[in-house]
Amino acid sequence: MKRTLIAFCLFAVVSTALSKTGSAQQTQIPSAKQSRNNSQMANIEELIDRYFDSLNETDSKRRRDLTKQVWAEKGKFGTPYGEVEGHDAIVALVEGVQKQFPNSKVRRTSKIDGFGNYLRWSFVLSQADGKPILGGVDFGIVVDGKLQLVMGFFDFAPNPANQ
Repeated sequence: MKRTLIAFCLFAVVSTALSKTGSAQQTQIPSAKQSRNNSQMANIEELIDRYFDSLNETDSKRRRDLTKQVWAEKGKFGTPYGEVEGHDAIVALVEGVQKQFPNSKVRRTSKIDGFGNYLRWSFVLSQADGKPILGGVDFGIVVDGKLQLVMGFFDFAPNPANQ
């Protein structure tokens, strides 16, 4: 009787553990929510990659096209140096940065983090030789697959009065 009770308890413990962790033969199938979240994150990654492409594009026509793909018509882009709204203003801002820092490149330096429509990522603008010019964190809002707002906060940057 004692052996039967021990065997039953052992069976119950093993069964409970397997039901919680799954057996080696079971395959976990992602839920619809997990699949949707993975798909949304891939779309966000693509959007932010195109955002950086638009910031680095030196051909004015191509930069304008990328800006329209990435930004909402009345999207706002702000930094400690100022804030602009709309495609034309964003294109002009990027062109101004490219003139001020010729041959520079801006790149993302972190994973994209966020929840809902709110995002953040780190970035750095570097000279052609890789020497950092400025860097910080962008916070963004995405609606209907386009950037509505990006606010950049600088961890380090040149003094605009010295430029």
